[in-house]
This record gives sequence, C-alpha cells and structure tokens, in this order.
Amino acid sequence: MQCHHFDAGECRSCTLLPLPRTRQVQEAGARIRELLSPFVDPAAGAAPGDVWGPPVLGAESGFRARGKMAVSGTAQEPVLGLPGQAEGADLCDCPLYPAGVEAVLEGVKALVRRAQVPPYSVARRRGELKNVLVTASPDEEHVVRLVLRTDAALGRIREHLPRLLEEHPSIVAVSANLHPEHTTRVEGEEEVPLWGAASIGVRTGDVVLRARPRSFLQTHTEVAGQLYRQGAAWIAEALSAPAPRVWDLYCGLGGFALHTALAAPAALITGVEVTPEAIDGAREAAAAHGLPVTFLADDATAWARREAEGPEGPPDAAIVNPPRRGIGPELAGWLEGSGVADVVYSSCNPATLAADLAAMPSLRIVAARYVDMFPHTEHAEVIVRLRRTPTAVPSPKDPR
Repeated sequence: MQCHHFDAGECRSCTLLPLPRTRQVQEAGARIRELLSPFVDPAAGAAPGDVWGPPVLGAESGFRARGKMAVSGTAQEPVLGLPGQAEGADLCDCPLYPAGVEAVLEGVKALVRRAQVPPYSVARRRGELKNVLVTASPDEEHVVRLVLRTDAALGRIREHLPRLLEEHPSIVAVSANLHPEHTTRVEGEEEVPLWGAASIGVRTGDVVLRARPRSFLQTHTEVAGQLYRQGAAWIAEALSAPAPRVWDLYCGLGGFALHTALAAPAALITGVEVTPEAIDGAREAAAAHGLPVTFLADDATAWARREAEGPEGPPDAAIVNPPRRGIGPELAGWLEGSGVADVVYSSCNPATLAADLAAMPSLRIVAARYVDMFPHTEHAEVIVRLRRTPTAVPSPKDPR
C-alpha cells in the first residue's frame, strides 16, 4: 500500500508500511507460532504438532470499519488527524478508510465551520470538539459521532445538521458523545442522539451485525467475517450431542454466536457480553436473521461460574473473544476445571493468550490461524481451537 502521508513523514501509525505485505504476514506468523508452541497438542495436525492453517487475510487498504480522528486547528479551519502525528496534518484521505469516508469527513469539517464549533485544545484545555468518529459499512453507509467536551454547541450543530445530511445521503445516523474529562480516552459515557437510526447494519461474513454507537466493531470487516466463519466451523466439528450447548463469552455484537447458529442449527447457543448496547445489537441481528440465539448482558466470568452450578452444568463447547487483557486467571481457572471439552479462543493480544493458556494446561491447541486484522502494524490477532487432553505440558515461554 502506498501512503503519501507516510512518505511525507506526517503519519507513522502504519509502522510496518515499508515492509512488503508478504513479509509482514510471514514475520508476524512466525512470532506467534514461536510464542504459542509450548501449548500445542503434539499429536494434533496433519503432521504431528503442525496445527497451523493458512493466515486469514483481507484487503491491505480501504478496510477500516471505523475512523477515529482527533480535531485540531480552529473552528474556521478544522484539522482532522490522529493523536501523536505531525501537527497540522489532515488525514481525511487516509488510504485505510473505505470509499466514502473522506467525503463524509470533509462534510463534517464544513459542519464545524458553519456551526463554529471550536476544536478542543489539549494544551489550553479549552474548546469543544475533541474527536470525530465515523463508522463505515460495506454498503457504504456511515454513522457520524462528534465527541464534545460539553453540550454548549449542540444547538448550533442541530441547526446546521440538515445541510450535512442533504449533501451526504450515505449518513444514516449522527450523535454527540459528551466527554468532559481531560484524559486520553477517545469518548465519554453519555451519548446524545441527534438524527437517524439507532444502529447501522454491517455485513460481516454470513450475517449483518447491528452496530450501535458505543459498541465494539472489528477493525477489518472482511477479515472479521472469515474469523467468525472459522470459529463457527471448528465449534460445529466438535459438537456431537443431539442438542449441544455452546456459550459465547465476550460475545460483543454476536459475530461468533450468530455464525455458529448457522453452522450448527441444532445447537443451543448463549452469548454473554457486559455491554448492554452490544447485546441490544446482537439481539436485533438475531431477530433479523431468524436465529434462536440467546444474548444476555452480564459479566462473562461471573455468569459462566454461576450458570455452570445450575442443573445443566457447563456447556459442551465455549467460545471466548476477550479484549486485549485476555480472559484472565479467574475465567481461565474456571475453564480449566470445568470439563468443557472444546474451546475456541480468538485473541487480539497473543501475549495474554499465552498467559491464559499457561493457566489451562488441560486445554491444548489442535488448530490455529494467524489473523491479519491490523495490516501494516505490529498488532496481531490469532484464533486457536483448544481440546481437552491429559497430555503433560512443558513450561511455557515468557509471553512478554
């Protein structure tokens, strides 16, 4: 991928851009194989111990489902860039963004000028507009969110919003996020709907996910679809009971749960996620597809421990897709002692995955794939299929 902002030294977010894509993938895959090698079932694979399938790849440009732009400059000349990049560099035409995002961002800048919303100055702690967030669907629909320090500019924004919507009909919703704290967090806790739908449909793999403003959405929609299909296929292969029970812990918008319902129609699937907004989206998607998946808003670890003590006990299989911190000692310890035979673990941080696997010595990797969710960066994702085995496990390598 060629990027004129990188060539000009204005942006260094894509740290690996000078490397050919094939080398990026090869080197990342090799690092992950080495890190996770102590946790592989030596009897698994076409050749003993060779559990790695081909990497999950997608487009190297035009893929980002969400743009997060920091605002600087003035109300008359707003600049949309990235935190930590060159001062004054406007990155609306970043090649990572899909078609239509640049035009929408330029429209937002015009709205800022008309409504005279002063950008927030970190140094002076003055101003209103902190960030502009855009969600893009594969169908070229967009959701715009304006992160503001206070609600002082909402009246002016509402006054001038109709012109933005008229000039950019791809926008299906606009909201303001109020974020009064002086912190590095991108957004605050209060969302103020300004216009449009409560969610945006994002075609991902074999389903349409329903993303609400503050719910998590995978960075690379094309790659996420392949990821969900792979996890669902592994779960479907593992199930043998007449009405097997599957738990999708940290289910988010329900990508894994919904794909598993398609791959294993007889399964009784429950998705658990702590964020109510994500659960609302997951339920909406399940209803639209006619899939009988149960989605619950709860802490995944607390719910699993509590539910497993009930009359039906633990599930036949589980899926975990935690944030970067991993599932942690409590859930890892519960899975280790639960008797669950098959687990699919999708991780956006191989180091915490390794730490979690060290706490689950009875669950060994029998299949794995490197997932290129974040092209041109050091960030890596991996999905592994775990199977319960009595095989002794060597001491793990330091995941750091």
